[in-house]
Amino acid sequence: MNLYQYIAYNNSKGANELLKNYGFKATESIDKLIERLKIIVRKYKKVALQDISEIHPDKSLLSSFTKSITSDKEFAYATGRTPGFAELALETPTPFEEAPASPFAPSFDATKVVDEIKDVKKQILKDKLERSKNERERRMRKLNSSMSTSPMLLLAVGFAVGYIIAKK
Repeated sequence: MNLYQYIAYNNSKGANELLKNYGFKATESIDKLIERLKIIVRKYKKVALQDISEIHPDKSLLSSFTKSITSDKEFAYATGRTPGFAELALETPTPFEEAPASPFAPSFDATKVVDEIKDVKKQILKDKLERSKNERERRMRKLNSSMSTSPMLLLAVGFAVGYIIAKK
């Protein structure tokens, strides 16, 4: 169900009144209401959508999500900054001298990091292969053990041997 259908089924009176403002005659047909609502949205776009939102059956519910009932004072200092807090001043180096090492900048070698990531990926792949190998072995053991001790299998083999002997 789309927006037009929902409004036409749940607020056909409001839809007819809205369409009357756009020059349409009132109708009892839900299908005509739906089609006419689509027409006004295609033609008038945002204005028509705003008008349709006014006749939406769940208007009060939707507006509760868009309107804030809390005061702006409750959100004061939400960024963690307080008035009068001085920002950390960063010095810009001159072109001829090397920039001093910042205490906040991480010191690492990019090649070491890339190598570590590759090693971790290799280890993950090895672990995955090992798990799949163990899983295959476990399934084969389970299959072999169930086939060797299965009474149905033994009974079937017995009937097959008896049939072959009786046929000769």
